[in-house]
Parts: sequence; structure tokens; C-alpha cells
Amino acid sequence: MSGHAGSKKDYLPVFEGFPEVTGFFSLKSGAVEGSPYDNQAVFRQLDVENAVRVFPKQIHKKHVAMIRQEDVEAAVAAAASGTSAVKHAGIPFKASGTSAPDAPEDNSRSGSSGIGDVIETGTVASIIVPDTDGTITNIKNVLLTTVHADCLAVFCYDPVKEAIGLSHAGWRGTCAGIAVEMIEKMQAEYDCDTNDLQVYIGPGIRRCCFEAGMEVAAAFAENWAFAHEFISRTPEDLKNEKCHIDIKGINRRQLELAGVQAEQIKVSEHCTCCEPELFCSYRREGGTYMRMGGGLCMPAR
Repeated sequence: MSGHAGSKKDYLPVFEGFPEVTGFFSLKSGAVEGSPYDNQAVFRQLDVENAVRVFPKQIHKKHVAMIRQEDVEAAVAAAASGTSAVKHAGIPFKASGTSAPDAPEDNSRSGSSGIGDVIETGTVASIIVPDTDGTITNIKNVLLTTVHADCLAVFCYDPVKEAIGLSHAGWRGTCAGIAVEMIEKMQAEYDCDTNDLQVYIGPGIRRCCFEAGMEVAAAFAENWAFAHEFISRTPEDLKNEKCHIDIKGINRRQLELAGVQAEQIKVSEHCTCCEPELFCSYRREGGTYMRMGGGLCMPAR
């Protein structure tokens, strides 16, 4: 894990026990306005400011994209020629301003993540991945990123196959099974063994604060037979046709059913909605534009 010892940190470290990988979830002090998460100060604190950056345009679904060598080479060439960023080669590109199909949960003003056709990143190589909530790679010095204001970041690292994955899991993505989709794509592309995977479910809204309508509970129950174990109703909920949902617990159970060892899944106890001194919260703040970031990289040592 990289970072400058003794200096102020605007992030929580991820996978500290694995020095060959650098992972983080930013604090409120390291938040940015809107998307993408391109905080130079945080990247410098982590010694990843020169990594090729990957910016997914999140839409609260379960698509996971693989970042290939040709994507990285195109981004490096574009940066060298003065172009700010390139789009991911494997997905049809939608023009800036196209709205996502679902309403935003926590990460946009208009339904898409707010990344336009070209973003200004100076001479740093960057890759825009349209309509995607997760990315994976086995290439060194590639920084996968996500943006958050209550939704979860799910980090995955395979120290044997040297591959990483990062996904944005709101309730819609969780209901669709994006964490499992990420694991299955890593298995298919990199021959990862679930027994080797290390997973971290980052800070996000917890059951205490995630009140939802019964239609959300019904959606989970339709997709996941165990979902009722993570849905509770207070007397007030019963009056108002509401419930409280533990999306961290649901993600954890999904990963266990996918074959990840329970002891290799770590879950943050932080609730972004409960802890205003540390985190931004779309729900608590009634639609904040500020976004925290998740990031994962295998630096080239």
C-alpha cells in the first residue's frame, strides 16, 4: 500500500495487508464535485498520480468492463498527443448528455455520471467507460475508480493471478448482482479462483439509514431468495409501507454464494449517512453534488 507516512490522509486505505496493491475510499475531505473522481491531491497522497485512470459512467446497473492492454496503449498515446481522454474500445460510446435509464441513487445530477465526451485531465492518460458500474484489469499502473455518496464500493484483488476489480453497488446494482458479475468476469477473463480472492465492501449507507419502499424489498425478494434476512421493518415502517435494507449484508451473502471465502470478505462498519464528519451522503444532504471516490491499482514498482 502506497502513501506518504505522517501526512494528512483524505482517504481510508483498502487492502493494507497487500503492499503490491493500492486501494482507497476517500473521505469527505477528499471529495470532488460531481464525476469523475479525479482528485489529484488524493492520488498524490497514494503515489498513483501517474497511473492510467479509468472513469466509468455509472448508471446503477451491473455491466462490468475489462480494461485491456490496447485500451491502456490508446490512452497513453492520446495523452502524449494532447488529447485528454479516450473512450473504452469495447463498448459503444454515447454522446455527452445522454441520460441513464434509471433515476440516480447517489451519484449524478441528471441520471448519468456526468462525464462528457472528453474530460480535462492534462497529460495524464485516462479511459472513459460508458454505461458501466464496474471495471476489472490485470495490467499494472492502471487506476480503477468509482464515485459514491451512499452507494457501496466493492473492491476485489486476486494476489495469485494479479488481477483487480472495482464496482459501484447501489441498491439497483446490488439487486442485479454486480459484485457477482465482477467476480464471474474475473474468473472468465483471468482464470481467477474464488478461493484466492480478497474482497472489501467499503463505506456506504447501512440498514440503520437505508429506508426504502416495499417495492424495493419486493425486487430483492424476487432476485434473491435469502433477501428477507436483510430486510427489517420497524413499527413506523409498518405504518408507512416502508422497510430498512442491509445492502452490505446482501452483497456479502451474494459473494459467499459465488464462492468467495467468508473470511476473505471484509466489510466496512462505516455508514456514510450516519457520519457527517467523515462522509458525504446523498440521502442525508438531500442530493449533494459532492462525491467520494473509490480507487484500486497495482502500481508498477
